[in-house]
Amino acid sequence: MVRKLDARARKLILAILCPLLLLGALVTWGFASPPGSSPDDDFHLASIWCGLGERPGLCESTGDPASLERSVPVGLIDSLCPRFQQEQSGACFDREATGMITVSRANIDALYPPVFYGTLSVFASPDISWSVAAMRIFNSVLFVGVLTTLFFALPRRLRPALVVSVATTIIPLGLFIIPSTNPSSWALLSAAVVWISVYGVTQTTGRARTTLVVLALFGAGLGIGARADSAVFALFGAGLGLLLGARLRPIRSNLVAVAITALIGVGAIITYLSTSQGGDIVGGLSSERAPFTVVQQVDNFLEVPLLWTGAFGGWGLGWLDTPLPSAVWIFNTLVCGGAVFLGLQGARVRRSAVFLLAFAAMWLVPAYLLVQSRVVVGETIQPRYILPLIIIAVGVASLRFDAERAWRGMPFVLAAGTLAVIDSVALHQLIKRYTTGTDRPSLNPGFAAEWWWPGIPSPAVTWVLGTCMFAAALVGLWFALRWPRAVAETASAGQSASPQTQHVHEDAAERGDEQDERHGDERILRPEQQR
Repeated sequence: MVRKLDARARKLILAILCPLLLLGALVTWGFASPPGSSPDDDFHLASIWCGLGERPGLCESTGDPASLERSVPVGLIDSLCPRFQQEQSGACFDREATGMITVSRANIDALYPPVFYGTLSVFASPDISWSVAAMRIFNSVLFVGVLTTLFFALPRRLRPALVVSVATTIIPLGLFIIPSTNPSSWALLSAAVVWISVYGVTQTTGRARTTLVVLALFGAGLGIGARADSAVFALFGAGLGLLLGARLRPIRSNLVAVAITALIGVGAIITYLSTSQGGDIVGGLSSERAPFTVVQQVDNFLEVPLLWTGAFGGWGLGWLDTPLPSAVWIFNTLVCGGAVFLGLQGARVRRSAVFLLAFAAMWLVPAYLLVQSRVVVGETIQPRYILPLIIIAVGVASLRFDAERAWRGMPFVLAAGTLAVIDSVALHQLIKRYTTGTDRPSLNPGFAAEWWWPGIPSPAVTWVLGTCMFAAALVGLWFALRWPRAVAETASAGQSASPQTQHVHEDAAERGDEQDERHGDERILRPEQQR
């Protein structure tokens, strides 16, 4: 009995501690840079302040009803002062600046969907710094809250794919974008949630299925409400989830997933038709260059992987003005590539085919946009546009039912250790970039600091806390994935069944099924074996 209580206590501790650690790590990233440091914040901040329409002191009309110009607090523009200047710290931003300034770049003409801006506009106030801080914390809480709910709603054999797809792809760009005022924050969350929720719907019944339906639609709503391309990615992810889980018999088991995919498709179409950004998906971004020759197109096509490594740290953070050491993207790419190859071992035809579709999208979507926009890799099309597709592809690759066994021992130690180190290095570089600029290197990111947030721990303490919390979150997630095995081994030692421990025996049955599932990813679970 004591051992059973201990197991439950451990599960409760992990269920509380892991989300808190991940949230803490994201919040430290959110406080690592000043307002205005997210890419294109001149547009996004003004759009947020005007996200709920005209409000005195926040978003005011210039007097011309036909004008796309609006007056916003001057601090929104002043906060952009360090951009493109690596040696300039965040000290150039005057937190006490008052007054209004007229801007012409904002989401007044429905370039982007309005939901992201309208939601964050709730936190807008004349105090730019703490308004942005509140928005970053909100997006961090949203990310952790949705993924935690999804983790516990999924069948246990699908949870490793969720963890691996997120953990191996969000450093460093994802960790920077998620707690930011950039709509790509919601696009990344949508990509992580939709595909596996739809697949989970085909594998579950009862309350678990209902929860996954809600998560799939909510995740798609986040993507649809943030970016037009994210709406397309949500539909793509839902389609992949449906392909992974579709069954010939009984056909009714597919109906819910089909209905979800159809609803997401309707939302994507509405977003495409109602936003100017939707046209960029088909026609590309505007360019006055002549069409590329075949040779130029082939060269561009072969350079697309630079966008993938750019998401892993090969490109600078922020306005691409915060460079990272090459060790970040090299080792990050090794870990992500290793996760893909490890996950694909033993993959059967269906999962292999779905992965190839996801991988093709990773390559062909940016290649098409580059050709249509008449730009080369390194111009206009940024890694954050492609990162949602990378998350989906890695997730599909990691969907092996014996993933916990595959990652046991040295693979986990090497991957988690590498991710923890590169997270620490990237966070250090980001903090140092804005406390003093890149012209004053130091092991202490707070040494001779010229800028920092008032009222929070020093830059060095924030860096150490962020590093430790992210590393601890990885370890905690590993134990959370292994917990059912430990409990079931305790049950098999001779404990009798009871209403309180019935789930233990269900876990043991699932592991028995995994022996068979190693011979085929598409094996259909009997209803009594589904979660």
